[in-house]
Amino acid sequence: MKKGIQEDLHQRLIEAHNAGHCLIANSESDSRRLRKACERGDLVSPARGLFALPEVWRDLKPRAREWQKLQAMGMQHPNWVFTHTSAAVLHGLYVSDDKLGTVHVATERNSRSRSTVSVERHVIEGDVSKRIRYATATSLIRTAFDCMRTFDFGNSLAIADSTLRFGKISNESLASALGEFNVRNKGARNAVDVARLANPLSENGGESIARAVMIEEGIKVPELQVLVVGPANPDDPYRVDFFWQLVGGNVAGELDGREKYRNPEMTGGRDVVDVLADERLRESRITGADLKVVRFPFSTLRSSGEFHRLLLSFGIPDGYAVPSVVIRCGLWSG
Repeated sequence: MKKGIQEDLHQRLIEAHNAGHCLIANSESDSRRLRKACERGDLVSPARGLFALPEVWRDLKPRAREWQKLQAMGMQHPNWVFTHTSAAVLHGLYVSDDKLGTVHVATERNSRSRSTVSVERHVIEGDVSKRIRYATATSLIRTAFDCMRTFDFGNSLAIADSTLRFGKISNESLASALGEFNVRNKGARNAVDVARLANPLSENGGESIARAVMIEEGIKVPELQVLVVGPANPDDPYRVDFFWQLVGGNVAGELDGREKYRNPEMTGGRDVVDVLADERLRESRITGADLKVVRFPFSTLRSSGEFHRLLLSFGIPDGYAVPSVVIRCGLWSG
């Protein structure tokens, strides 16, 4: 390929990325150029007719990749309405990486369109869709319903928490709205019952999953995002992810994620060493408030029994009744 053509493609790919979508071929000759570049390894093709620079695509997180793919597919197929996990990604709800990949599209009952290996179609009727940038998705509540009624407990709770957070509604309001859907839909009751356990204070999917595991294992459910005032910071309290008020001494829980050390938006452009130093200073001041701190990475949640034993070692009680919806949904698969 000539240098001028390479520069042209590169510029268009960067512009598409900055606009939040993959590059779409605008003609058959353009498509041939892009496919040849893919064959040479100069480009990647996340889906038919969609292209991106390998180094740019590699640096995107899975949900960001899915967003860019769906936005481009929305431009390719302006009449499509995305649903289920595809709609959840567009709405900004938490979707675990293992549920990404398949594209979910709404269809009418009498439509001749059929599901394929990469596109799964679902009959959705009576919903008011929402335009999100270049793509169209089912409404927030319909999206939550379709995900929550089919997910395991942990992933369902994560969808519910993020729906409350983005929709700015209470869990009882969400439960009521979900209850309006046809009860004959598989898992409809599960969606309603999980909504009643949701909490908008959960700031991310990892925190939701951690709380789900606590509920699944009968561990005392903590308060979320509690402000802690220590003797060294009376006018500048710290906020902790989880908080247990216990007779034997209060405990704060902190979910450690690599993103807080790698994401420039979360580090403020600071060096990782400085971020870690601030974390140590923060924790020393929290413990100065006569508070024990239990820290755990997301990987601990996947280890059978390890998370439970860790919390017990800090005096957090277990033996609480496990809601029946947990069993009906199935335990978080991890």
